[in-house]
Amino acid sequence: MSKWQKTSEGDFRRQNQHLASVGAPTKPSASTIFVDPAMARRVLAKNTHNRPIKESQVIRLMEEMTTGRWKYNGEAIKWSVDDVLLDGQHRLTALARMDDDFPAIPFLVVRGLPADTQSTMDQGTTRTAGDQLVLEGLLGSTDSRIVAGGIRVYLEWQRMAFFGDQKVASKISNPEVVAWASEHPVEMAILQDLASQRLRRVKCRPSVTLAVLLQFRLIDGEAAREFSEGLYSGAGLQSGNPILALRDRLDRIREGKVNVSDRDLIGYFVMAWNHWRRGGNTSKLQMPRGGAWTRESFPEAV
Repeated sequence: MSKWQKTSEGDFRRQNQHLASVGAPTKPSASTIFVDPAMARRVLAKNTHNRPIKESQVIRLMEEMTTGRWKYNGEAIKWSVDDVLLDGQHRLTALARMDDDFPAIPFLVVRGLPADTQSTMDQGTTRTAGDQLVLEGLLGSTDSRIVAGGIRVYLEWQRMAFFGDQKVASKISNPEVVAWASEHPVEMAILQDLASQRLRRVKCRPSVTLAVLLQFRLIDGEAAREFSEGLYSGAGLQSGNPILALRDRLDRIREGKVNVSDRDLIGYFVMAWNHWRRGGNTSKLQMPRGGAWTRESFPEAV
């Protein structure tokens, strides 16, 4: 146990403070308190004034805590002067769902705030994954948003996370994006090479195009470069060329303003790539019979 942790817990005992205590201070005060799942449940049992729970947010926070990506960053659990929880409901809910033997987590706790301050919370600009990649020195400021989006799409694809109930699906969090980027320098170099203005020539969401071209580059760099050139410009593509079929499909989607999921877009890209790699001809890229891919029928890039 670190000296810092002992000091915090000692202060906690001496001050007789805990999150479920009664009798808030007369003016705002702040302290670091270690909260375990049982304590979080006691707090939430008294919670009477918070917004509805977002299940996806709770699942994301639970994953951050269980994988060790949760960091003590100074974001506070906030209580009003009359002991009402104002901010921190999702963090405490995630912790409350852990097993009883899950280790306590340190939180900065601010108590004694005016009750009407809740309406002013969460109003600042949220730091994006792209911002964090730049701050960590993993990426230049140019195209950071597109690269971060491409990483998210790529990870969802590799995990097949776009199958199942998307309402409660665990989304790729900012810490996950940063952790993956720091652990995959080769892939990051490829992403930065791909994330150019030419990427926007493809009539598809840049993050999807980036994720797909990354995977193709990892499979066969030279073939991927040739495929990308045809996709960007369309120059010299003859009827029956799978790249031309992909361009036509993306054109129709864009012109018709059709809402197509990332999963289906990736499926079209992979179908075109596989046909092209095998030397086949096709003028149409179609969904499987039944109109939807499953885990079993989703194409795998070769």
